[in-house]
Amino acid sequence: TITDMTNKTLVTIVTDNRLVADTIATAVGATSKHDNYYIGNGYAVTWTTGCIIEATFKPGEKFVLASAQDMRQMYAHHFQFKMRNYDEILGWEKSKEDAIQLEVIKALWSKSHTVVNAMSPCFDGELAFLNLYWYLRQPVDTLRAWLPRLRKAAIVKAVKHGAQNPEKYENWLGVQLVNHFISTDKEYNCAIKDVEIDDAVSEKISKACEVSVRVVSNDNPPLYSMLTLWMDSCTELGFEFEKTYSLAYNLYAKSLISFPSLYQNGVPESVIREMETNMRMLEHNSAYGELAKTVKSISRRNIFRHGETAYNGHGIVTTGLHPIGLSRDEEMLYNLIVKRVIEAFKPQPGENRSKKKYRKFRKAKSVKKVQSA
Repeated sequence: TITDMTNKTLVTIVTDNRLVADTIATAVGATSKHDNYYIGNGYAVTWTTGCIIEATFKPGEKFVLASAQDMRQMYAHHFQFKMRNYDEILGWEKSKEDAIQLEVIKALWSKSHTVVNAMSPCFDGELAFLNLYWYLRQPVDTLRAWLPRLRKAAIVKAVKHGAQNPEKYENWLGVQLVNHFISTDKEYNCAIKDVEIDDAVSEKISKACEVSVRVVSNDNPPLYSMLTLWMDSCTELGFEFEKTYSLAYNLYAKSLISFPSLYQNGVPESVIREMETNMRMLEHNSAYGELAKTVKSISRRNIFRHGETAYNGHGIVTTGLHPIGLSRDEEMLYNLIVKRVIEAFKPQPGENRSKKKYRKFRKAKSVKKVQSA
C-alpha cells in the first residue's frame, strides 16, 4: 500500500521495464526502493512490465481524420481498453502480477500532479502509454520523456521539460496515429466508413513514415539498426531475433547503447557531436580499443540528410559509458555493436581533409568579404 504521500504532490514517471526504471530512478534521485516502484526527491518511478493494457478496436464508426482534431481523443473513442490476459498467451499466471502492478500505478497516478511518459522511444511505446492512460481515465498533466539514450543529464531534462521540439513530436505522433487507424481499418476489412484525410494530414503521413536506410560499401558500413544487428548477430554469434532484442534492450537499459530502433540507421546532428567523446571511451574496450585509437576525427557520412525524423529512431550508437558486470552474451553483442560504431564513424581516406579544405575556403571568403566592405 502507498500511504506515505499526501495528495497530488508527486511527479510519477512510468516506463515499461524495471531495468529502465532502475536507471531513471537513480538519475532523478528516487532512491527509496519498494517492490513495485521507487520514490524520492518528489518523484515516483514505476513500470508496466510490457504492454499491460490492450486496445480492442470498435469497428463501424464514421469519422473524419483531419489535422485540427485531437488524435489522442479519437484513439480513445474508437478503441476499448482492458488488462491484457497474458495467462492465455504464456501459459502461466502473469495476470495476478499485472493486476498488482496496475494497482500501484493507479495509486501513484492519483497522488500525482504530473505523469511522465517514459515508455520506449518508439510508436509501440506511445500506444502502450495511451492504452494505460485511457484505461485509468484519471485526467492529469502529462509529459513525454523521449529517451533514445539513458544518460543522467538527458533523463533529468526530459522528465522536467518533456520532449525536445514538442511541435515536431506532436506532429509525428498525430501522423503515426492516423497511420495506425488506416492499418487497423484494413485489418478489420474496411470497417471504418467514409474516412476523409485532408491534404495536411496526407502530407504529414508521407513525411513522418519515411525511414532512412543507408546502402554503402562493405568497407564503410552504416550503423546498425535492430534488424541489421540481428542479421549479424545471427551469423556471427548464433543469436535468434528475440534473444538479440532482449540483450540489446538490456544494454539500452544499462545506458550503454541507444535505443535499438528497428530500421533507421542514420543519426541526428546531436549524436555526431557526442561521438568525439564517446570514441575516446571506446579506446578502453578490451576487444576493439586499438581500432578506436585509429579514429582521430568523426565522420559525418551517417548524419541525417533527407529530412528524417529522430522520432522514427536512429542508428545504434554507444553512449560513452564503460560496461561493468555484463553477462557473456551481453558482452558479445556489445562488442559487435562497438566494432560497427567504430567502422561507421571512421573517416574514409581524404574525407576530413576535404572538409578542412572547404572550411578554409569558406573562412578566406568570409574574411575577404569583410575587408571589401
